[in-house]
Amino acid sequence: MIPLRQFAAAFVALIALALPALAEDLPQGPKAPPPEPLPEASCDAAKPDSGDWLVGRWVAPYSKWEFRRAAAGNLVWTLEQKPDINRSEGWKDGARFDGKVDAVSACTLRLTAGDNGEVAFTFNGVLTEGGKIYGYAANSSGQQLRWVLRRER
Repeated sequence: MIPLRQFAAAFVALIALALPALAEDLPQGPKAPPPEPLPEASCDAAKPDSGDWLVGRWVAPYSKWEFRRAAAGNLVWTLEQKPDINRSEGWKDGARFDGKVDAVSACTLRLTAGDNGEVAFTFNGVLTEGGKIYGYAANSSGQQLRWVLRRER
């Protein structure tokens, strides 16, 4: 018969070996928010840019962003937000915003969305050397959210 102490030690060792595999099954929280204030732009933000680096799909926790060229050649965007993020902040469940890129440089952007001249959403962001966009958004009530966008895989 195995002594209780040896059995307990063997059991603890088996649990320790299984923990990394179990940890992969646990829900993962959102990534760390962007730093406050935003990082300094690594480019000359006053110099105009075509914004080609921005075109495509980007994702953040609970949301998808798509940037594309409109028929007139200017950049437009769409944000689709899942319903369970920031309800307490006044954002609509499952909100969808369509807007335009007001300003873009080689590493910064400013976005707006709204109807009939009324701004419902603004976003200011900085592209980091790691390829992520750190930014802040504000809704029409003045409530702010921080975002970290990365290219969709």
